[in-house]
Order: sequence, then structure tokens, then C-alpha cells
Amino acid sequence: MDMSKLTDLQQAIARHCSQKVNKTAFDFLVLYRTETVTDPVLVVYEPRIYIVVQGEKILYLNDYSFTYNESQYLISTLDLPVSGRITRATTEKPYLALCISFSPLEIEHILKENSSFHTTPPPRTARPAMGLSHITDDLLDNLLRLVQLLDDANDQSFLAKLYKMELLYRFLQGEQGHVLYEISRGQSDVSHITRAINYLRHHFQEQFEISTLVNIAGMSQSNFYKRFGELTGMTPVQYRMKLRLQEARRLMLSKNMNAANAGFLVGYESPSQFNRDYKRIFGRPPHADMKHIRTIGVEAYKNQHEDVWF
Repeated sequence: MDMSKLTDLQQAIARHCSQKVNKTAFDFLVLYRTETVTDPVLVVYEPRIYIVVQGEKILYLNDYSFTYNESQYLISTLDLPVSGRITRATTEKPYLALCISFSPLEIEHILKENSSFHTTPPPRTARPAMGLSHITDDLLDNLLRLVQLLDDANDQSFLAKLYKMELLYRFLQGEQGHVLYEISRGQSDVSHITRAINYLRHHFQEQFEISTLVNIAGMSQSNFYKRFGELTGMTPVQYRMKLRLQEARRLMLSKNMNAANAGFLVGYESPSQFNRDYKRIFGRPPHADMKHIRTIGVEAYKNQHEDVWF
């Protein structure tokens, strides 16, 4: 890795990253800054490319763990509930990161415009729809030019889109090009599972049979459960549980709601089951978790995990 380019990128991001979360002039680019390590928090990682340029972060996707720092980038191609925490950050050397959003249509456009990419589908793998790859000097150079463009208002609107396409082209050429390829195919397993996940995210509070998701995905029942597990690292029931618990925690913090009401609103019929699931995911029962958070201060906690709240 070209350390001088990495240093230049760190300095460029630091110039534009005075807050915890910094939306930029480019709608596809968000910058992050944190000066302390954080407690584990449950959050949904949306389809994005996540790059740490200083510091370190660890994510848990059920039985999978992903630890990444300045030498790697992470790609998520589905909405995935993960538990994550920043493990290396100080005032002198804050955690700095960026994320780049993209659409299946953008990936499809690049594939159609470049004959160098294979037109036949890549072989299906049993890996989750999230993975790590080593960052290259070409990517560093591309990222540096993109972030430095924030300093130049005259060229921003035209060049930003070109730089983004160049970045996506390089990611398609990288170790995880096959997972990006999959999301561009409307009839791929990833696109079918995406339809089911979109329904889950909008209806997780409701009581419905999981077979509903099979119909929405348009897959056979056996293939749906197999591919859902391979891509997300969990069952549909576990996925729904994590969405419910994340929302319940938000309600207790932001609305000062008690555990019984929060559990009921997110879809739990049994308070005891809600308490058991909550403790298993967050490490403490609801009352103790709220007490812990209020000990450090709710606002401080939100600031510590601000990417979850905006």
C-alpha cells in the first residue's frame, strides 16, 4: 500500500469531517469521524461500500466476524443487521471512514459498457452478502481524487459522477466483483432475497407467516431458506427479531418508553420472550441496558453511535 497516498487521504477526509457524520456535496458519499472506541450496537448495514482510512472496526453478522482497518474495504450488497463497534480511535488519531452508496442500475451500466467483464453469471457461492477485500493503490488514488474534489466547487458536479463510475469499475475488477455483479441481475438470488428483505424491513412489527416471504421472493421454499441463510448468515425469523430489538431499543431511548410497551409495539406478544431476546443480543436485559446508557448519558451514547441515528 502507498502510505503517502493513505496519509493524503486521511488528511483530506479530516478536513471535511469535523462532525461524527458528515454528508457531503455528493449524495453518494458520507464521511465519519469518531475519537473514542464504542460499545457494540445493533445497526442495519445497507448496500454500500465501507472504507476505514484510519482506525479499526469490527462487525458481527451472526457467526461471521469482519475486522477491518486501513488495509481493507467492506462491501455489503443486502440490508444486513450487524453488531458493530469501533475498536481503535483516539483524539490524536480519530477513527475516519467513508461510505459510498450505489445502485444495481449503476453496476449494470458499467457491465454493459465494458466488454472486459464476463457476460455469463459467476458461480454461486455460499458466502454472505458482505465481505472484505484488500485495498489497492489504484483505489487509494481514486478515493483521494474524489475526496479532494470536495475542495473544488467548480469541478464538483461533473467530475464526481465520473470518479464514482471509475471507483465502481475498480471494485468490479476486485476480489468482490462477483457480489456486485449479482445485484445487477434482476433474476439473481440476491435480487429475489432483496425483495423479501424489503418487505421485512417495512413490516417487521406485524405478525405474518414467514411463508409470505417465500412468495414475495418468488423462489421455492427450500431454495429461499438456503439462500437467505447463506447471504444473511441468519434465518428470516432471526432477521426479523434483530429489526424488532433495534427498534425497541430506539423507542426506549428516544421516547422514554418502558420495555413492555416497546416490545409490544415492535411485534412481541410475550414480554418474557422480549426480555430473553433483548439480553441475548445486547448483553443486558432492557432495564439494565437503559440504566447503563443513561449512566453515560443518552446524548453521549447517540453521539457515540451517530451513524445509527441519522
